[in-house]
Amino acid sequence: MLKGRSKGFEGLNVEIIEKNLCSYCGACVSFCEHLELGPDAPVLKEECSLDKEGVLKCSENGTCYDVCPMTETDIEGLEKMFLDSKGISDEHFGIYKKLIAGKTAIEGQDGGMVTSMLVAGVEKELFDCVIVAERVDGYNAVPKITADVEEIKKTKGTKYVQCPMVSKIGEAVKRGKRKIAVVGTPCEIRAVRKIQSVLLKEVPQIEITTIGLFCFESFYHDKFVSKTRELLGIDLSSASKIQIAKGEYEVTVNGNRYKTKITHLEEMVRASCR
Repeated sequence: MLKGRSKGFEGLNVEIIEKNLCSYCGACVSFCEHLELGPDAPVLKEECSLDKEGVLKCSENGTCYDVCPMTETDIEGLEKMFLDSKGISDEHFGIYKKLIAGKTAIEGQDGGMVTSMLVAGVEKELFDCVIVAERVDGYNAVPKITADVEEIKKTKGTKYVQCPMVSKIGEAVKRGKRKIAVVGTPCEIRAVRKIQSVLLKEVPQIEITTIGLFCFESFYHDKFVSKTRELLGIDLSSASKIQIAKGEYEVTVNGNRYKTKITHLEEMVRASCR
């Protein structure tokens, strides 16, 4: 198909990035060589091929535009495509089979369930690799591809800051991985499903298992660190655990707990989460 009226990165930039609607999931950079992630949003590192005449489209409106979770999305269509139609349909949860409360021997953020599922999946060879959020210096988080059980266990716990999980799917595929598990927030899971429906619908050998997290918001990293220092007088890099629950923001450092109201963090929330 020759290039017609395709929105491409220009459309993505005008409709999403310039309006601060980017969720920083990384889907757009995962399969596009012309883009890279800046501090808070994707940027063009070289001329987009869709700007040239007579080129083949990478997808209907350009890969970056079509896989973005913040552009117009047919949620009901994605549910029908990926979720079991025999499940229970709920106004708030969508389609589900069963609701279970559980806890495992792994001490995670809220019962260790996600970490346990990832470990079991790797050990039982359900996954070739998993994409997890790894904590790095300064209480930042980066996405990581791994199939090592001990590395998976080290990534347990909620990070709360922006982490472009979906950006690693393309790399995993290029590494020859075919059974990939991705942990993500709702917008990131939506991006994965759009990648599957746009780019991978004719590639059945690539199986992606998504493990979604409940999410109210994520925070800009730099603002999160500075505001925590202002409110609680502590450096987040020394925190052993962060918990947001029941209207409170709690940070544990050397066994001591520091708290403040979650409303005090309002200015740190990513604009897309609103």
